[in-house]
Amino acid sequence: MMKRFLRVAMVLVLLCVVTVLLSALSLKTTEAKATTSKVSQNRFSSTSCQWSVVPSPNGSSSSGLSAVAAVSANDVWAVGYSINTTGVTQTLIEHWNGTSWSVVTSPSPATGNNELFSVSAASASSIWTVGFLTNNTSGQTPNDQTLIEHWNGSSWSVVASPSPGSGGDLRAVAAVSASNVWAVGYYSSNSSSIQTLVERWNGASWQVVKSVNVGTSPTFSAVAAVSAHDVWAVGSYHNSNSNTFFQTLTEQWNGTKWSVVKSPSPGSFSTQLLGVAAVSATNVWAVGYADSNTLTEHYHC
Repeated sequence: MMKRFLRVAMVLVLLCVVTVLLSALSLKTTEAKATTSKVSQNRFSSTSCQWSVVPSPNGSSSSGLSAVAAVSANDVWAVGYSINTTGVTQTLIEHWNGTSWSVVTSPSPATGNNELFSVSAASASSIWTVGFLTNNTSGQTPNDQTLIEHWNGSSWSVVASPSPGSGGDLRAVAAVSASNVWAVGYYSSNSSSIQTLVERWNGASWQVVKSVNVGTSPTFSAVAAVSAHDVWAVGSYHNSNSNTFFQTLTEQWNGTKWSVVKSPSPGSFSTQLLGVAAVSATNVWAVGYADSNTLTEHYHC
């Protein structure tokens, strides 16, 4: 009987010790979580994070930047234009080295305007930027031509690109890899017809890739790449059978061809998509405007 009593007493003591230890461990875990949560909240709270202006240089005169691409915290590129003393726009490319922004020499090959709209980084030694140029030839009507420039790690240079029809204009670029880059915009097939324009870099040259044209005056404003077999382009087109002036246009590359993906056009007058970003193959965002209101659209499965 005494042995049984001692055995039960020992079990009770052990249970008490275990309970105390578990309580102490639980308290430390709770305190650790509270501390971690507090640090996380402080790190990303509105009081500790904020936007600020970082000084950036101008070109020869009036200047503006249109797009930015980051390779790393110490390697960021921005592109746009600068107006020279004669009123002609020149390409403007700036670089952030982790300390300051500086202008990096870039070609302006046209006698008329040269402007850059978009930039994308395949790697630190392979950056692409696109836009348009205009050659003012005496006795001829100036026509925009596509402009593509490339950073090879040491300098910027013009890379030959197609300008189909009577003139082309590239508005966006997205790099999948060093040998797979997409650029989109529009071109004039004749004096009165605008068509979508898609070009792809295959590692050796830029080539026009056939895209779908719907309605009248279809154009692309932005492009985003999920992979080599999943690329999105967005923009707008005019539907002559509708009272609305512009409607949204979204197309997808499946690795073989471009096809139209139906998208909403909620505006009663004009609805356009101007930007696109892909999180994954089944999670894509597009933004723009519907009449005088902001517009965000989401592709998801």
